[in-house]
Amino acid sequence: MSLMLSFVNESLKMDAVSEIKVNMLSQGSIIADQVENVFEGISNEYTYQYLENLVKRQSLEINSRVLLLNLDGIVVLDTHDELEGKNYTHILEIEDALQGASLSELYKIASSGENVLYTAIPIFDRDGVIGVVFISTSADHIFDKINRTLRSLMILSLIGLIITGVIGFAFADILSSPIENITDYVRDITKGVHDQRIQVVGNDEIANLCNAFNSMAAKLDQVDDQRRMFVSNVSHELRTPMASVKILCESLLASEHWEEGVYREFLGDINDEVNRLNNLIDSLLYLVNLEKKELEINYEVTYVNYLVLNVIKRLKPLASKKHLELKFHAHEKIQMDADREKIQQCLFNIIGNAIKYTPERGMIDVYLSMDKVGNVIIKVQDTGIGIPKDRIEHVFDRFYRVDEARARKTGGNGLGLSIAQQIIHLHQGTISLESEVDQGTTFTIQLPQKMII
Repeated sequence: MSLMLSFVNESLKMDAVSEIKVNMLSQGSIIADQVENVFEGISNEYTYQYLENLVKRQSLEINSRVLLLNLDGIVVLDTHDELEGKNYTHILEIEDALQGASLSELYKIASSGENVLYTAIPIFDRDGVIGVVFISTSADHIFDKINRTLRSLMILSLIGLIITGVIGFAFADILSSPIENITDYVRDITKGVHDQRIQVVGNDEIANLCNAFNSMAAKLDQVDDQRRMFVSNVSHELRTPMASVKILCESLLASEHWEEGVYREFLGDINDEVNRLNNLIDSLLYLVNLEKKELEINYEVTYVNYLVLNVIKRLKPLASKKHLELKFHAHEKIQMDADREKIQQCLFNIIGNAIKYTPERGMIDVYLSMDKVGNVIIKVQDTGIGIPKDRIEHVFDRFYRVDEARARKTGGNGLGLSIAQQIIHLHQGTISLESEVDQGTTFTIQLPQKMII
């Protein structure tokens, strides 16, 4: 506030002094115009009386002392009748006026501390300068007015500060209470309590913060539920083959004598369960690696036609065992930036699923094309068992199976489509599906041809 008052003080002084300078120069010019025609005859008694009356009247109007000086800088008329006959050529303003320049300057008298404005205006006739009008004006009233203005401003500022302080203290509790509540809820969340919600009142910044907190808490609660479900599903998936292995082993140990064929059958079952465990663990590790923040995607120019044909070639034997017709359709050669290994794994999972869930002598068609905006489109269409409408939204969930019994029979672990979706998202693409029960399913993958890295 001190800096502000200092700035205001200087600004007011500059403006006020500038204004009075202009005013005095204007008044001095008026006096000079009025006396110029008779000034040279001032030595005449009647002319002197005329000029004295004229100048004193002007002096009273502007509340200033007025001197008239001749070319030698001698005072020939003083409205206070004290300085006539004295030489004032040493005064800067008078010296400049004798040279034809008008000048006005502010001074502070050291002895009295009074602020005085000196103004000198030349008096002209046809031949040039013939004298000077010198005006001495007290400027103390200007500074007194400024000081009064500053005092008023200071009082108003203090009143404003007091009012602001009172309002601040009055509303401090109202404003801080919601923040304190949010802080308490945050502490609860750090302790693992995610079901906390804040009641939102109003539509201000605090309400926006509360809404953001509630959204975060809901998301954390959802993530925590997914984590618990994931751990439960993993435990279940691992326990089931382990339980089968344990039962088979106990059955073998229950009797000392088994025929070789029985041993081989039991060991074959144990081997299948161990393979299931290995597949599950490999899938889990692959999924965890995909979700690492520091995961590096090895983008390189990839011929998608060749990549899809390679996947189909490797899956052809599985399709042939079920007498499935697996065809690839592409009308142009397409290349894109992609991580070949991961896109190949994604296609293995999707086409592999189509083979698993398509009855014998069915058809699986894989289409490759480009859309109008330059995206690579891969469609996998089968004539399989299809997916009920109410379960389509869950097919990308981890460990989700539409039909548990059929999944056990086909050896699925419910992670294939989740891994495929994660890979597509890493490539800044989308994956969707359409399905009809007993009619078939179509998966559509959309990938940008150029990655934004």
